Amino acid sequence: MYNLTEQQTDLSILFIPFTITIMLKESLSTTSLSFKETYPLIKITIFRITFILGAILMLVYFRSQHHKVTIRNKSLHIWYNVEQKLKRPPYVNRDHGFCGPCPHDKLSSNAWQLTDLVAHISSKHPFLINIGAASTAGGQYDPTHPLLTAMNVSFSALLIDPNTDSSLFNAYPRRNNIQIIHDFIWSESVVQNIFERYNVSKHFTILKLDIDSYECSVLESILRAGYRPELIHTEFNPIFPPPVIFIPIYNATTKNDWKPALWSNNNLFYGCSLSALSNLLKSFDYILHEVDFWDVIYIQREIAQSTQIQVPANDHIAYRHGFLEHSCLSYCKANAKLYNSKIENAIKTAWNQSNVTFMTNVIDLFAPISLKTNGKHPYIISP
Repeated sequence: MYNLTEQQTDLSILFIPFTITIMLKESLSTTSLSFKETYPLIKITIFRITFILGAILMLVYFRSQHHKVTIRNKSLHIWYNVEQKLKRPPYVNRDHGFCGPCPHDKLSSNAWQLTDLVAHISSKHPFLINIGAASTAGGQYDPTHPLLTAMNVSFSALLIDPNTDSSLFNAYPRRNNIQIIHDFIWSESVVQNIFERYNVSKHFTILKLDIDSYECSVLESILRAGYRPELIHTEFNPIFPPPVIFIPIYNATTKNDWKPALWSNNNLFYGCSLSALSNLLKSFDYILHEVDFWDVIYIQREIAQSTQIQVPANDHIAYRHGFLEHSCLSYCKANAKLYNSKIENAIKTAWNQSNVTFMTNVIDLFAPISLKTNGKHPYIISP
């Protein structure tokens, strides 16, 4: 919204109410005349007022466009290597302990915590939608949990998960502006069942999405409906490194009908690749902000520009620093969701020998099978 108190506001606007008052006074002073005599004066006064109001609206419009262009033309604050990346205070990300036998002292992370990030961007819409909110220790391992503690009582939230085990939610604060919803999230129904049913504003602080399956499809449905969270926190499939585009194709008729299930521990079709996410979100004017192991944060480009928060130069740099150089990766390579040597070699072959067929043949070996059609799970792959 255009702010009339901004310094660049034309001071002449301040005289408009005074001018209108004078014109109305002149018009009223003629009331001793007959209607036939005063009608032309009233008509002229109305025309003047309409003209001035139109001028106000035009001025406000052009000022707001100038403000948008100014922000849009601001350069991003980019880092190209680890030395350029500003150091963040380390903290223990216990969620990453699920990757496997990673020692506790290796769980330290230097990525942005959501509490610090929200404070940095001065969010004006303190609202969270957490899709996939169930977590060990009652939700304490969820990255959004600190946002909802007693220190942040202004934060409202919808916590959504099909799991009804109360022990997976009991660490979340109990207050009127936090609601737990037990529901499955699918691309074709998420907008109606969640966003419209619960009157979610088009603009809010954070969308956190963790469903280990069709993140790209669900995100696209939400964003195409016009919803614009300032930040998006989700997970990506790190088995497919940048610039590989990998997307498991969503089909409403077979969405919950795969063996093994996409979210199972031994299924490498559990989500789209980092570059697939970046390509999708770029079309809605989001930019990659942080990769922290399999977690990734995107931010509205305009906010990144206006706050001058650091962002990586590209997916490759973020992936290398946030995933390949993560202190837990060497301990967790047995995790089928993080590393697959056969697919790694197939991707390298596709790059070096332009042999895409060999790569797809290898990926097909790991594709889940539909219990309804006995067909393999479809996907998009582009090396």
